[in-house]
Amino acid sequence: MLYRKLLLGTSMIVGLAGVTVATASSARELDAPPPAAAVAPLQTADSGASADEVEALVVTGSRIRRTDFNSPDPVQVISSEQAQVRGIADMSELLQTATTASGSFQINNQLTGYVTDGGPGGNSVSLRGLGAQRTLILLNGRRAGPAGIGGTVGPFDLNVIPQSLVDHVEILKSGASSVYGSDAVAGVINIITKTNIDGLEVNFYGTQPQHSGGEVYRFNATAGKTFSRGYVNGGFDYYQQKALLNKQRSYTACAQDYLFDAATGERVDYKGLDGKLKCVNLNNGYVSAGGMNLVPTVAGVTYPTSAQGNNSPFAGYARFARSGFPLTYPYQPSESTLYDNSTSISPVKRYTATLSAGFDITPKVQAYTELMFNRRESSQTGAGQIFQSFAQRNIVNGAPNNLPASNPNNPFGVSATTVTAYKSGGEQNVDYYRGVLGLKGSFDVLGGWDWDIYGQYSKSDGTYNLGPRIYLDRLLALNSPNVACTNNPLGGNVSNFNCSALPNGIPWASARVLSGQFTDAERNFLFFQEEGKTTYTHKYIEGFTSGDLFSLPAGKVGAAFGFQVRKEELNDQPGPQALLRNVALYSTAGVTKGSDSVKEAYGELNVPVLKGLPLVESLNVDLSGRISDYKSYGTSKTYKVGVDWQLVPSVRLRASQGTSFRAPSLYEQYLGNQTSYLSQSSIDPCYNYGALQTNATIIKNCASQGIPDNYLATGGSSAIIYANGGRDILEAETSKARMVGVVWTPSFADFRLSLDYFDYDVKNEIRQFGSANILEQCYKDDKFPTSAYCTLFQRDPVTHFISYVNNSYVNVAAEKNTGLDLTTDYGLDTSLGRFSLNTQFTWQFKDKTTLLGESEPEDYNGSTQEPDFTGQVESAFERGDWTYSWLVNLIGKASDTELQGADVFGSTKYGKPVYYKQYTEFSTYHTLSVRYKKDDWSATAGVINVFGEEPPAQSTGQFRRGVAALNEFDLIGRRLFINLSKRW
Repeated sequence: MLYRKLLLGTSMIVGLAGVTVATASSARELDAPPPAAAVAPLQTADSGASADEVEALVVTGSRIRRTDFNSPDPVQVISSEQAQVRGIADMSELLQTATTASGSFQINNQLTGYVTDGGPGGNSVSLRGLGAQRTLILLNGRRAGPAGIGGTVGPFDLNVIPQSLVDHVEILKSGASSVYGSDAVAGVINIITKTNIDGLEVNFYGTQPQHSGGEVYRFNATAGKTFSRGYVNGGFDYYQQKALLNKQRSYTACAQDYLFDAATGERVDYKGLDGKLKCVNLNNGYVSAGGMNLVPTVAGVTYPTSAQGNNSPFAGYARFARSGFPLTYPYQPSESTLYDNSTSISPVKRYTATLSAGFDITPKVQAYTELMFNRRESSQTGAGQIFQSFAQRNIVNGAPNNLPASNPNNPFGVSATTVTAYKSGGEQNVDYYRGVLGLKGSFDVLGGWDWDIYGQYSKSDGTYNLGPRIYLDRLLALNSPNVACTNNPLGGNVSNFNCSALPNGIPWASARVLSGQFTDAERNFLFFQEEGKTTYTHKYIEGFTSGDLFSLPAGKVGAAFGFQVRKEELNDQPGPQALLRNVALYSTAGVTKGSDSVKEAYGELNVPVLKGLPLVESLNVDLSGRISDYKSYGTSKTYKVGVDWQLVPSVRLRASQGTSFRAPSLYEQYLGNQTSYLSQSSIDPCYNYGALQTNATIIKNCASQGIPDNYLATGGSSAIIYANGGRDILEAETSKARMVGVVWTPSFADFRLSLDYFDYDVKNEIRQFGSANILEQCYKDDKFPTSAYCTLFQRDPVTHFISYVNNSYVNVAAEKNTGLDLTTDYGLDTSLGRFSLNTQFTWQFKDKTTLLGESEPEDYNGSTQEPDFTGQVESAFERGDWTYSWLVNLIGKASDTELQGADVFGSTKYGKPVYYKQYTEFSTYHTLSVRYKKDDWSATAGVINVFGEEPPAQSTGQFRRGVAALNEFDLIGRRLFINLSKRW
């Protein structure tokens, strides 16, 4: 499920957007944005508008200016003041904790060691669990260009936008491709930066956890000047998050089996040599030889008979994890300082500079520009494993194989595999440039129309060092069956080495090397670091105009029309050893290089149908359509119809239905021959099929190839997994989104409620089908072995090992997602001050994915990576200059038992049926804060995770560093925060 989510790389009652907890302003229409436009109208400091005039604004989801905020689609607005009292200083945290996102897996800095879209250190947001690539990000109403490193750059990286420079965020909770184009499948997030700045403001933010690790610091300054014919403003932001190491929290320091006796309910985990429950953090420092797992003995330790190695050549080694011998498990070498010092949360530093300006060329024409530079410096620290294998004469069982009986670096004289850990990780530097230059204004036609035409250019320029890595040819040279090192290993001498640098090889089975202690000569010979480079350019020209066409009895018909011409280019150049495929034990990729372009035209209408009738205060219909012509796959058309029906002043119904699409990302088209490795048992349906397989067709087809029913792939190396882009074979994803809701605003109280049902139906999802799925579909197909799936892999006819699998990007899935959003907003003025309660809840009813060839979909709804309930409850009390706030984030209970089919399984390790904890408890995270605000300065202080809520634990095989995999759970723990601001 984690793999699936990384590929999709998918209210008690929070408040509604429009009311900030720190402002006692009068109530607005539910889902109304704060008084700022996505594309600001032409205005100057002395425009002279009267207080009674209502300014027409653009709300995310439409380009038509409106004087009210009624919309067929719900729009949530999160203001900068809300972020401040919540103690949030990072844009990704602000968006990922919204209920439209918090119930699904997100890509953030908790993913050390995982392969993610955009590369390590990237942060993105996925609405409704449909994937970051199906959520469109806008910056000031304009499509934002991607950033990141590696061959899979695609989704927008939230590192680019510092939260301190943002005025507010609008989240459109519905598909909108007919308005904004590709990727707006699950919804649209419009990030609006601060503009009306007159003077200088500085801000400092910092956190201090109860226990060290994961501290955050931020400093920013903004300055601006507004004058009679324009404005100019700029800002600088510095952000740093320090690393959180595994050892710095108890729940990540010791990853336990966490299993229970199915009969008694008692923990069955074995204890370690220290008498505490055994940690299984990182298996390393051992040898598998002669059918035994062996670890070097330690002087002064007495080993039980069952753990003692046989006579020579196994003297000096103890057996561990010996099936049926519980006393051998405490000696399993799974603790490591490398694991302890690996990052649970990766460190990052960001530097951002912005400049915006506008100048009125004439009273009706303004020239404007937006410039931004952002630099991200991120890194990860992890632990890699070296599996060094020696094929030799099996003297234990006496099976001759014409190999030598000994090896200079393998003292056992039998086929052996040593497992050694080493420090791994990576570093990334990503520079992001963005520039906008445009003209906007109005002209006196049909009562006045606004227009805007601009060009935008963005470029992500990243370098990455994914070292240290191991030379594949040198690793092979060091496991020669004849000599300690050979200059002619299998596959050739790719890195131009000479064994004279290491004439005695490496003593892999020694206690020193098994513990990861390499000499300088060994390290220099075996390890290397190299740099890759990724650029992504995104440029387009767009123009549109909006105004009123004519008047009907119910009001004016609004319209907007526009065009966009866009081109994107991706170029990822891995380092030289990666290009030569000379990297051991890690996935590599070739050059990923390609481009795509699109020409689009679109239009919108807002038609007032009825007004002032019984049960029809107003009835408006919104219509929009778009035609897109992509160079890569052709033409597509999308539409959307929305209805807004005000029955009575207090009740409003809204509904919409529309189609969306997602063009194949550049990396999905051009990914350059990526290779990785998977074990035989994890992908092969013929593995031990006599005992494990229940599908009669698979059993028959495995047997037809002469594969024994007890086939265990003994001695087989991992299968090579190839992946390429699907240029010229991929089609665009298509989807249909439906939304039906009601808004209630009673006159007897300052209260608003909205209830919205959503339904997404996505077709032709682009993803890698999965190596295990490919083999399964082949062997259960009645057309075996002529099925198309059977052409995507190769099996050795003698050994039966899977040699390789072609797991490239294809259109293979359909996804169905339904649920309910409940939002309320309540305010009460008293003699003591103003109280407000804002809530937002999301219930997901269904999230079913059907892969090509499958008759039954998998329903991930309610699983531990997709809880079916999330919520936020935010209350505040404002009295004079003081504001007291209390926020509660809610994550519902979730379980994987339905997906796994059971929660009690037999265990050879424990010799009895054991119960797996496959669920996560209902979790709540509380934040308390107090704010004091004067005219030119403010101070906010508070506590995040007040009660020190720990992430829930799950049983072995399902945890990530000992805790549940959903990365919305808080790993840092209780912490103080402070935010200081001063204006001049």
